[in-house]
Amino acid sequence: MINKLLKRGATKTREISDSTGRGKHTTTTRGMYFLENGGIVIDNPGTREVGIADAGTGIEHVFDEITFLSKQCKYADCTHMHEPGCAVLKAIEKGRLDGAKYKNYIKLKKENEFYEMTHVEKRRKDRKFGQFVKKAMDQLKQIKP
Repeated sequence: MINKLLKRGATKTREISDSTGRGKHTTTTRGMYFLENGGIVIDNPGTREVGIADAGTGIEHVFDEITFLSKQCKYADCTHMHEPGCAVLKAIEKGRLDGAKYKNYIKLKKENEFYEMTHVEKRRKDRKFGQFVKKAMDQLKQIKP
C-alpha cells in the first residue's frame, strides 16, 4: 500500500500467502513516509517476535570489547552515541572497532532500555512520538501552499 501511495518501491514487500490470501508481515521497523499531496503514512509493523527482556548484563558480556572501551570514556554516563571524549566512537573512527558490531550493540541496548521502561514511561514515549508527528504535519502544511 505504501509503495502504491508513493508511486515507487520505498518498502520491501512479499508475496500474498496461499493459505490465508493475505499479505505477509515484511517490515520490521517503524517508518514515516511523506506523500506528494502532503499526507503522511506511518508504518508501525505488528509484533513479529518477542524481544529480549532483562538482558542488560548479557549485553555487557557479549560486547565486552565495548564495555572495556566505555571505561575510558570522558563521561561516566556516556551513551556512546554523540558525546565528546567517547572512547567507543573514537575506536570506530580509528578502525579498531567494527561499525556493524557497534550498531548491533546500540540496537540491543535500546531494545533492553525499552523493556525496562514502566508502563507510564512507555505511554509518555508514545505521547512524545504523537507530538512529533503532529509537529511534522504542521510544518508540512506551512511548506505546502
